[in-house]
Amino acid sequence: MRQMINRALLNAEEVVNYLPLKDVPHFQFEGVKEIWNAQLRFTPDPELRNQSSLAYPKVMVPCLHVSGWYDLFTFSTFHNFLSMREKGGSQRAREGQHVLMGPWVHSRYLADCVGDINFGPSARAAGAQTTEHHIAFFNKYLRGMDVNVPTIRYFVMGRNMWQEADTWPLPQSQWQRFFLHSQGCANTSGGDGLLNRNEPGSESPDIFVYNPYLPVLTTGGRVVPLGGVAAGPINQFHIEKRGDVLCYTTPELEEDTEVTGSLELHLFAATSARDTDFTASLIDVYPDGRAYNVADGIIRARYRKSIFEPELVTPGDVNEYTISMGNTSQLFRKGHHIRIDISSSNFPGGDRNMNTGNPVGEDAQGIPAMQTIYHQQGHASYIDLPVIPVKPV
Repeated sequence: MRQMINRALLNAEEVVNYLPLKDVPHFQFEGVKEIWNAQLRFTPDPELRNQSSLAYPKVMVPCLHVSGWYDLFTFSTFHNFLSMREKGGSQRAREGQHVLMGPWVHSRYLADCVGDINFGPSARAAGAQTTEHHIAFFNKYLRGMDVNVPTIRYFVMGRNMWQEADTWPLPQSQWQRFFLHSQGCANTSGGDGLLNRNEPGSESPDIFVYNPYLPVLTTGGRVVPLGGVAAGPINQFHIEKRGDVLCYTTPELEEDTEVTGSLELHLFAATSARDTDFTASLIDVYPDGRAYNVADGIIRARYRKSIFEPELVTPGDVNEYTISMGNTSQLFRKGHHIRIDISSSNFPGGDRNMNTGNPVGEDAQGIPAMQTIYHQQGHASYIDLPVIPVKPV
């Protein structure tokens, strides 16, 4: 048992590619098998819907929330921070909430290089600064010292500088809605996909086929860097050559554009399957064509309305999918482009949907799904970007 579990840890590809997932040989041992199957079959109990809200008032102490823009837990960091400020069990707890967000992947806070990007000397010093930040927090709340601990300290990628704030989202946020456009050929970065502020009129939808046997492979992003899977910003150039990846790109930016805050993409889509996935990525496109992922998200169609009340889709029906992409802070430089990539898989960062509608882990075989993405009047797919007025450096 120990040998097989260690093999799974060192060779994650063997596990995630095995079909059906419930029969992965690495976990076919008494005790382990039951845990594995329980995870695959996990469905949130509606009675637990308010459990987290009930937990916040039980916390009576200040908290320091530490994460990174490429940490898979960045989704919940700000949620917990804001919920504790509102529902914490004491005034001391509500007023003593702090966030530290750096250009980091999960549990790795010391490197100036993350993925393919060197974030400069400010990131290089992050290890010492992080330690000092923790000590200041403890000095303030455990030793009663009169020290300044910023409510929010966050790293602006692209600008490669630390900033401080008192609230989230930032009060100076200017929410700008960007719409997806094309004439039906947004497939690949060489297609006609466009991202701009204009509302769409009559436009042809984009179509691609998602084959669970040929999923889009995880290339960086918010994943645990294990089993040969790299995390962080990595050039998406080869991913964006695939016909099952739709790319919507702004014209060349005429000025620096900072995007800091939470991201949600609203996608109008139809599928030929009873269940499938849709993915979204925010991309920083350099003048020379390099394309680095900034933030990403995924939604399973059956959970489009509620994770507590799954509901299979009717093939061919147009549904609105709200894809949460967490929070980020990225300066898109003048001359760059902002891009949104849409697909149906990010594997093995997310398990591949077999498109059958069956419970996770049951399928030894999957089926292709024809996906239709709409961007027209009445079905306008869009993303709201929290744009921050840029101050000259």
